[in-house]
Amino acid sequence: MGRPGRHLVAGGFITWLFAVTLFLVLMKSVDLMVFLVLVSIGFFILVEVLDTTFVRPSHVLYLKYLVAAGLVVFGTVIIDKVARVLI
Repeated sequence: MGRPGRHLVAGGFITWLFAVTLFLVLMKSVDLMVFLVLVSIGFFILVEVLDTTFVRPSHVLYLKYLVAAGLVVFGTVIIDKVARVLI
């Protein structure tokens, strides 16, 4: 069955996805890069909140690599947006 908290985490992440989508639709600025950045931020927060101190499953190491790759993509998107504004 698993832990009951996992369902809350999954529900919270799905709620975050719907909130981001609704916000972008209401602002009439649906942009895939902005959506991906906001979803990545939610995922990063989720990974950091779920990080346990005493129990370390094997998949947590892979999540750290995914977070690092996401931060690189996030930085690239920010640099691209700033460069477009300045140039």
